Amino acid sequence: MQMLKLALALNALLLILSSHSYGEKIDPIATCVDKSSELTEKLSCIPDLDFKEVVLDPAVSAGLRQYEMNFKQLIDHGNPSLGTFNQRVVLLHRRDSEPMVLQTSGYSIFGVRETALMKRFGTNQIQVEHRYFSGSTPEPKDWSKLNAKQSADDFHNIVVQLKKIYKGPWIGTGASKGGMTSVYHRYFYPNDLTGTVADVAPLSFSKEDERYIDFVKNVGGNKYASCRDKFSKLQRYLIDSREQVLPLISGNFSQLGSADVALEHSVLESQFVFWQYQNPEDPSLGCDQIDSEWSSAKSAFNYLQKVSSIDSYADGEILRFVSYYYQAATELGSPGTDKTGLEDALKYEFTIDQYIPKGLEYTYSNDLMLKVKEWTTKEAKDIVFVYGEFDPWTAGAFPLGRTENNVHHFTVKGGNHGSKFTLLDPKQKTAAESILSAWFGKSPVLEPLVPKNGLKSNELKKIMDQTEDLESLEFKMRRTLRL
Repeated sequence: MQMLKLALALNALLLILSSHSYGEKIDPIATCVDKSSELTEKLSCIPDLDFKEVVLDPAVSAGLRQYEMNFKQLIDHGNPSLGTFNQRVVLLHRRDSEPMVLQTSGYSIFGVRETALMKRFGTNQIQVEHRYFSGSTPEPKDWSKLNAKQSADDFHNIVVQLKKIYKGPWIGTGASKGGMTSVYHRYFYPNDLTGTVADVAPLSFSKEDERYIDFVKNVGGNKYASCRDKFSKLQRYLIDSREQVLPLISGNFSQLGSADVALEHSVLESQFVFWQYQNPEDPSLGCDQIDSEWSSAKSAFNYLQKVSSIDSYADGEILRFVSYYYQAATELGSPGTDKTGLEDALKYEFTIDQYIPKGLEYTYSNDLMLKVKEWTTKEAKDIVFVYGEFDPWTAGAFPLGRTENNVHHFTVKGGNHGSKFTLLDPKQKTAAESILSAWFGKSPVLEPLVPKNGLKSNELKKIMDQTEDLESLEFKMRRTLRL
């Protein structure tokens, strides 16, 4: 009898062990996290993650904790044998129990700030540097591994690992290329996030997408017809005055070929950039500052420098963002260039291919963009798109998805490429925040008021600087860099 009991006990033990081995798998990382009490202990549970807590950026709200991180990512998520690289991530931690905002600029991390979403809803936040930008770049650089799918794999890996700590809702966000990146992440991994807020994010279908040309020709309607006409005359004047303008230009332009080529590119893009980043009513750079007849080539060039600086066409800036140009030339597409009224005066070509490293072999395909368009229309769920009325990139707005899938478009009246949900009119903002509240599972928090008495001007400026959100910082950087 004793032998029988022993045999039954052994069989039961084997069944228990078998159920763990072949049934529900135990996640050792999640187990480690759940047993840890302090954030640094929990982060230490995650393999291939290097991190350190750093002194909180002074522009970030007090009471948060800031961590600099390097995630070890596969160069090719489909072929681990090609090795790894470190991807920079910055964590702003409030509490484990709060939701998480997953943000990317689509480029480098330009600076650490709280997004408008984090500020408004009191969440945690992660900023992710896109692969092949700044320090998040494999060496040697295999350009074929820079694409939307590999990027989505990067983001998926980060979400899977850190969700073991932050188990609440996750909301993705980004503006411009960051908004595009956030949507592509959802396309490949629709269940990673609760929702996505994509600001001023375009979807282009060729390397010379003509929808943008048509938009700029009509932007602002009849109200700004004279403004558009004056700008066209400015462009013609600058090209006709190239012999007087070229001595005013300094810098190295070997990537494009010469300062003369860079001048043509700057002039051709200037009206697009004007509507992208300026306010037509601005007293210093708006429509009233565009003369019908310029007093000199120098004065016209000085205005061009403020709107579409020739400096961003120099070798240093092109090489700094060559990864973007590669993506545009191979997969993302780019706007067409309006040469109306300038055809007989131009001497050089203008294509995105001129911005790619010389000698690099690549091909363009819009297959993925067309698939994303179809997905957005029929399958995408829980996405808020925000666009600007005057922003030329709005010509490439993602298609409107199904209302029952909670895909929405909002437009900032008079808005440019800095449009975001906080700039919507009161009715639209309320509607957007209602959607966001449902995603986050909490109501918006009240922003602290700036004291109105007892402050010196420098103290007030310091407080206002600290309230700048990440979207505002990135807008300034994109405007300066013509991105």
